Amino acid sequence: MPFWNTLNLQPVSDLLDKGGVLMLPLFLFSLLVVWIFLDRIVRFYRAAGRPGQLFVAVRECVEKHDWEQAQDHAQAQPGPVAAVLRVLLQAVSRDRGTLEELALHQARHELQRLSQRLPLLNLMAGLAPLVGLLGTVVGMVKAFQQIAAAQGAVNPGMLASGIWEALLTTVAGLMVAIPAVIFHHALDQRVKRYAFEMDHYGTLLIRLLCDTEPPNA
Repeated sequence: MPFWNTLNLQPVSDLLDKGGVLMLPLFLFSLLVVWIFLDRIVRFYRAAGRPGQLFVAVRECVEKHDWEQAQDHAQAQPGPVAAVLRVLLQAVSRDRGTLEELALHQARHELQRLSQRLPLLNLMAGLAPLVGLLGTVVGMVKAFQQIAAAQGAVNPGMLASGIWEALLTTVAGLMVAIPAVIFHHALDQRVKRYAFEMDHYGTLLIRLLCDTEPPNA
């Protein structure tokens, strides 16, 4: 016996037909949620680095006044922390206010890139159950219209069939929304971690640069 027969599952197309026209946008929402999650995972993987080891290497070079080697270390590493360190090392000024402004500007730019599409993922998490509920309400209205139009005694099977078909969109909406909420939370926590690392190592490097003789001195 084939595997799918043992599961006794209805074809997806049949479920989409029974759920009504609103099952189509829910299906598209599910594809969009998966695409955003995979896209951000790839982006975070490419941005991953070793900020702790990078800062140690940069600090040793700065303490030795080897500015070129320090910049080479920052250039060789990917990720938002390396980008902040590069901006600070390339700064001519050693004024603390200027360095903090440069670090803040670069950190905001990096966070904007990392947070791309997360608002859309959050929107899908909130919109999917509402669309599912709308489909259920519309399906219930149609079911009771059929019952009202029926002549003679109402068949309980007719009522049950209309109700479970109407509830399909609610189930589909929740199946889209729950993973979307989990994905958004996981990705948002990762972005917050990047934000902390940029602030932490950027502040440490600013203190170090302010206490070190500039390269053009």
